[in-house]
Amino acid sequence: MRISYRLRKYIPLKWKVALLRTLFGFLPDSDKKISEVVKHNRLVMATRYLRGQGIEIGALGRPCPVPPDLIVKQVDRFDDNGLYENFDKIRDRKVICPDIIDDAETLSKVPDQSQDFVIANHVIEHMPNPILFIESCTRVLRSSGILYLAIPDKEKTFDRDREVTDFDHLMRDYRDGPASSRLAHYEDFVRHADTHNGRQSWSNDEEFRAQVKHLMENDYSIHFHVWDMPSIIKLFIGVCDKMKFPLVTEALISTGNEVIIVLRKRQESRRCVIRRMAGTDSD
Repeated sequence: MRISYRLRKYIPLKWKVALLRTLFGFLPDSDKKISEVVKHNRLVMATRYLRGQGIEIGALGRPCPVPPDLIVKQVDRFDDNGLYENFDKIRDRKVICPDIIDDAETLSKVPDQSQDFVIANHVIEHMPNPILFIESCTRVLRSSGILYLAIPDKEKTFDRDREVTDFDHLMRDYRDGPASSRLAHYEDFVRHADTHNGRQSWSNDEEFRAQVKHLMENDYSIHFHVWDMPSIIKLFIGVCDKMKFPLVTEALISTGNEVIIVLRKRQESRRCVIRRMAGTDSD
C-alpha cells in the first residue's frame, strides 16, 4: 500500500526508523557498536563463502549472522556463567552458551582438519599471540576450509591513538612467548585507550600504575594488538610468506569500524596470493 507524500511527512521520524528496523530485522537492542551496514556485510560474506559445519570463537552475545543451513558450534574460554562474570559489558545481554570451552589461541580440543570454517569476529586483537591463533585456526580447517575474521580498524575505534603492531613484534611474541611484552601492552592500553565517559581513566602516575596493575591481576581482556587496513594486509602477507601458512585471501573489505578478511586453506603446493591485494607481487 502506497502512502502519499502528504501523509508520510507527518509520520514521526522515530516511527519511520522503528518500521525500517522491524522490516529489515534490526532490533532496538542490537549492539550499538555494530551498525546495520556491518551486520549486512557480515551476512553477505558469510553467505558467499561459508558452507558445511564449523566453529565460531568468542561470539559472546553477538554471533555472526549466517545462512540457516550452516552448523555452527560456539567456542569460548568460559562457560556462560564465566562470561557474565568476566565481561562487564555483556551483563545486561544474553550470551550464547559455548559448545566447546577452550583456549582460542591453541584450540586444543578441536581436532586437526575437522572444520569447514572458523569464524572469529573482533577476537584476534584480544590474543596475546595472534600468529599462534592463526596457526591453530589453520590447523583445524579442512582443505579449502574458510577462515573468516572481522578485525577492528584502529582508526575507527578507541584504539585510534595507539601505534599499530608491526609484524616483527608479532614474530617475537610467537617465537619467545608473549609474557615479556604483556606489561607494555597493558600500559599502552591504559595510556591511550582506557577511558571513562570519554575521559582518561587516570589523572596521575600513581593512578596509572594502579589501573595497569588492576587490569593485569584480573587478566582483563584488552586489545593487546591493534591494526589498520595496511597493517592487516601486512600481517597476512607475513604469515603466508614468512610463516608459510597455507592460506590464500578470498576477500578483504572495510566496513564500518572493521575489516573483514576471508581466507581459504589451500594445498601446500599452491602460492599464497595475498600480496596481489597489497600490490606487492613482483611477478
